[in-house]
Amino acid sequence: MGMRAAYTLVDELTLDRLVSLAPEVLVSTLEDLESGGSPTVYLDKMWDGLHFLLTGVSAASPRDDDPLSESVVGVHVFGGEDFVGCTENDELQTIIEALDSLDRDEVIGAADFTAFAKAGIYPNIWDDDPEILRRELTDAWDAVASVHRRAADEGHHLVISIF
Repeated sequence: MGMRAAYTLVDELTLDRLVSLAPEVLVSTLEDLESGGSPTVYLDKMWDGLHFLLTGVSAASPRDDDPLSESVVGVHVFGGEDFVGCTENDELQTIIEALDSLDRDEVIGAADFTAFAKAGIYPNIWDDDPEILRRELTDAWDAVASVHRRAADEGHHLVISIF
């Protein structure tokens, strides 16, 4: 199985508990939350492609104070080997507005997949059928926008894990 991104909605108490955990138990605790029914949206393989589409760089080099970058990787990063980040509820609206300010179809339609390949964007699929790639990026964009809106509407925080 390849790497995937998970976006899990959590309340204040849960976020406080996650922040206090040692890195070696954080991932298993997140997996327990997901399997225990915490609302979670998965991006599967398109997280790095979406980040590159929105920012021009890989998610491995997220941009500080860039709400488009933060839409994929979160605002705050937990320590540890596995990537775990979070966006607190009061930070969600800025990200939602940044995504809404773009014309999704125009941005995706203009995507140059040879640039994705040259940049080594995960996964190595950028020579596949461009229409399929555009459809998958559209689905990823919609999923990210939707989960941010849902977290904001429900008063939750968002925990992002990529591994």
